[in-house]
Amino acid sequence: MEKILVAQSGGPTSAINATLAGVINYAKRNNFEIIGGLYGISGILNRNFIDLSKKIKNDCDLETLKITPSSALGSCRYKLNNSDLEKILQIFKEENIKYFIYIGGNDSMDTVDKLSEYFLENNEDIYCIGAPKTIDNDLVLTDHTPGFGSAAKFVADSIYKVARDIDVYDYKTITIVEIMGRESGFLTASAMIPKFITNMGADFIILSEDIFDYNKLKKLIDKTFEKKPNILIAVSEGIKYEDGTYVSEDKTKVDNFGHTKIEQVGTKLKEMLLKDYNLPIRSIELSILQRASIQSKVDIEESFSIGEFAAKSVVNCNTSKMVSIERLSDDPYEVKLNLVDVSKVANKVKKVEKKFIENDYNLNKKFLNYLLPLIQGEPEIQYKNGLPVYFDLK
Repeated sequence: MEKILVAQSGGPTSAINATLAGVINYAKRNNFEIIGGLYGISGILNRNFIDLSKKIKNDCDLETLKITPSSALGSCRYKLNNSDLEKILQIFKEENIKYFIYIGGNDSMDTVDKLSEYFLENNEDIYCIGAPKTIDNDLVLTDHTPGFGSAAKFVADSIYKVARDIDVYDYKTITIVEIMGRESGFLTASAMIPKFITNMGADFIILSEDIFDYNKLKKLIDKTFEKKPNILIAVSEGIKYEDGTYVSEDKTKVDNFGHTKIEQVGTKLKEMLLKDYNLPIRSIELSILQRASIQSKVDIEESFSIGEFAAKSVVNCNTSKMVSIERLSDDPYEVKLNLVDVSKVANKVKKVEKKFIENDYNLNKKFLNYLLPLIQGEPEIQYKNGLPVYFDLK
């Protein structure tokens, strides 16, 4: 029986296990042995494997895994070096692994690209495919990424509830909500949804793509205070000044991929505003709640289909590819799945297009048409003792 290896990498999402469930479903129904690599590529280097065929015993297990948030196989943030490639090849040959599916974001696609090329260069019949995942929605050559729809739904829901909360006061307040998005502001942009739908939401949405100008923001705040007492600002963690410097960067700290650490931009913005406004100013950081919270049914079902498509594609000897979503229509919403060269995805970043961005830190209705289909519906979730029932693979 031929063997498929699947692993997960990068930040968790609410839909990443739906993709895993799709891979497992295809493998079991087509008589492939399916194993999981615990803790991503770093776990694979340590031969940390589990037999997923034994873990997922029936359709009920599969459905529970499908709606389980976060990375059931565990994750990592590890950048491969040349010696790792040789070691992984040796492990794959010894473990009789012919097919590899890596579920992850930008850095994970870099891993797929390196492994694919190494196997091809060494004339090895081992095939690798990337299954996209990231709440940041920043992968190129795909309309959107699994995990984004659920995270966008959570952000929209949170902004709507914060807007309703601050609306109870008749005195001036400023509330800042910091949202994930280092280089791309897609997730922050989803804060636009409640304002368009209910007329209650963020007054200003500052994206990673925007040039941050404090004086411009202050003028907009002053103008808005003439109409209403409570102001709500949604801001991407990765906003920059005109010279390209992150508003909240710490140049003394970098991650495993060489990225400068950025943190607490909401707090920094609050500190700036307190120098000019003697009134209550609150900063809220949604933080990791965005990654594995409420779910969009559209997101879950698409993610499952991507897992099945990735498995079908890799066992048909496709390699050096990533599964891509092509949007055919907004209304009715329709997509199809394709394969794209993973080398054209790795280490590239998709940004919110300028045509969607308004001058006064806001977005237009065309972008709403892009977002709305992705947050529709809620999957059925079983509860026990007041808490959702999830699946534990580890």
